[in-house]
Amino acid sequence: MRVSIVFTDLDGTLLDLDGQICPEAQAALLRLTRLGVPVCALSSKTVAELTPLLGQLGLSSPAGFENGAGILFPGGSTQLFDRAVPAWVLRHIAEDIRSKTGAPLRTLWELTDQELGELTGLPSSNLQAVRERLATAPLLVDEKWDQALIEALPSERGLTLIRGNRFLHLQGSHDKGTAVRRVLTVITRPPGPIAAFGDSPNDIPMLAAADIRVVIASNRGPHPSLIKRFPAAAVARYPHGKGWAAAVALLLDGKAEHEERNPA
Repeated sequence: MRVSIVFTDLDGTLLDLDGQICPEAQAALLRLTRLGVPVCALSSKTVAELTPLLGQLGLSSPAGFENGAGILFPGGSTQLFDRAVPAWVLRHIAEDIRSKTGAPLRTLWELTDQELGELTGLPSSNLQAVRERLATAPLLVDEKWDQALIEALPSERGLTLIRGNRFLHLQGSHDKGTAVRRVLTVITRPPGPIAAFGDSPNDIPMLAAADIRVVIASNRGPHPSLIKRFPAAAVARYPHGKGWAAAVALLLDGKAEHEERNPA
């Protein structure tokens, strides 16, 4: 199938959880590039993280940063969306909802380098880039607190809380679907359907905006919330990058003409 554009999450989807790309995924990226299919990364990562990473991966299309807070364009310019809330404001709100709920949450900035390194699998030299957030506040807290924290948010701020692989992200009323819609207005692409690949709840808006949806599994299987939301989506037969590569191959070889629950 000739897809017109690919939107993809990074950690746990295109990349393995240690932030590395496997040979199979690297080859699939190269194949898409040769076919002229844009690959747009939509990530919870910061601009400081994405800038070198996109170069390493050979991605030259616009990318979404911090769960749709804005777009990073080729050449390094950025556009922060109107609904994004400054990170310093979010830090104060995180402290407030912690006090209101009693939730034992910790913000990303409260974690030690050792703790953050163990959570992300990144070397200490990369941790400053992780902390250089413009418009999201990642929170480390058990999922059982999610609903209480959502209910404690100040309603006038238009805030959201959304789960990623490791953190609960406090942010404005934007998401990866916001980034999809913006990218589609600025990018040149061939005719064909839009494909999206994701593995966690913060990928749901991106998958919803696509014609072809591929759920990438972890070693424990696909995330239940994605299967519940998209019961007809294709599910990659392997976890992480290897599954991403296999799903791309099926799409390009014409074996996935429509969404199906069969493994991709």
